[in-house]
Amino acid sequence: MARLLVVDDDKTARRTLQLAFEAHGHEILTAGTRTDGLQLWRDEHPDLVLLDLMLPDGTGQEMLESADQENLGGIIIMITGHQDLERAINAMQAGAFDYIHKPLDIDELEVTVEKALEHLSTRRNLAIVADLSANTPDDRIVGQSRTVLDLHKQIGILSRGKTNVLITGESGTGKELVARSIHRHSAPDEPFIPVNCSALAPALLESELFGHEKGSFTGADRQKPGRMELAGQGTLFLDEIGDLDPSLQVKLLRVLQEREFERVGGTKPLPFRARVIAATNRDLEALIPDGQFREDLYFRLKVGHIHLPPLRERLEDLQPLVEHLLVKANRQLHRQVSKVSDEVLDRLKDYPWPGNVRELENRIHVAVMTSPGDTLQMDTPDDSPRTGESVTAEAASWRQSLAEMEKQHIRTVLREVNNNFGEACNVLGISRPTLRRKMREYGLRKD
Repeated sequence: MARLLVVDDDKTARRTLQLAFEAHGHEILTAGTRTDGLQLWRDEHPDLVLLDLMLPDGTGQEMLESADQENLGGIIIMITGHQDLERAINAMQAGAFDYIHKPLDIDELEVTVEKALEHLSTRRNLAIVADLSANTPDDRIVGQSRTVLDLHKQIGILSRGKTNVLITGESGTGKELVARSIHRHSAPDEPFIPVNCSALAPALLESELFGHEKGSFTGADRQKPGRMELAGQGTLFLDEIGDLDPSLQVKLLRVLQEREFERVGGTKPLPFRARVIAATNRDLEALIPDGQFREDLYFRLKVGHIHLPPLRERLEDLQPLVEHLLVKANRQLHRQVSKVSDEVLDRLKDYPWPGNVRELENRIHVAVMTSPGDTLQMDTPDDSPRTGESVTAEAASWRQSLAEMEKQHIRTVLREVNNNFGEACNVLGISRPTLRRKMREYGLRKD
């Protein structure tokens, strides 16, 4: 049996709902105004509230917002006319579990209430994993595994000086997060300047890195300082360094050796005073024999080295990551999703997370946006139906090389997002130029 509060200015509707749900053994409270309904909500703590959108002394959404500010709890189902569909959607965004249209269909309403009460009963098996008032930065490194503890030690050691650092690991493991942490602990008052080495064509990237003089090329109508200059005595973060063009590798090597550079079209040497932190998801040592990456540059960058393992190798960090990412998503979306079931956590731990923490964050962001109440409702790709053929292929996947698995994963992601390159890059955690390069390498076509 549950306690239901019906707030509707229509006396006949209130009486009809009271009789219908009392027949199912529920205790029914009724009110005809926003003021009376809110007072009953405070005094009686109902499990579920059936709330009319339009009331004589205000709107149901205003009442919902007041209840939310007072943390009154309970699951809310809105009652609305067809002409108020947009307002009903706004109420869903404000935290309502569902809404139904007038004239009321009692059978439909009973199904919706039953579903809401089932949702309520699962809370007995839920853990509150997100402190929504937590005053923690969104960019902190989260985890409790030995790997994360060792990572903090490495960051502390590398923050003592300004040696160059190479951060390696799969896409989405948090390489830039680590770079920013090193910077924050070593030069917090200086600039942190990120550059994606695969995002621009070599000529444009050269101008972006080194800057250019007025008239140095068509369209250069003024002098422009480059990222090396803007970094000052802070940090120049070179992301996806493995995709850096060979011609720029030579120029970068010279900068690291001589600690000076010239703008494109210039002749005056400028001092380079920043620390370089580079990151890559590629095996740079494997690129050296083929001449794709310079060995001398590799050792110049790898004075300090941090390797970030994939999320599937540190699953003990998954629950604190979920907690942290829930807080972050709630702040961004102004939601109050603070609970997750053990069943969902178990499913998340069973999924291999090819996109690592970035994929987890993207999926939690979407789940927070779409969850109707305060409990995270989240599916992983493993929840989708699979044919016998795909299961067989998965069982045999351990025989594939890493390149073959990457090719298959890219193909799968492109298919699932209907060849939307932007969405595919978000899931894979790579830039568009990197995606196109990998498609060329693997002989994949957009269709």
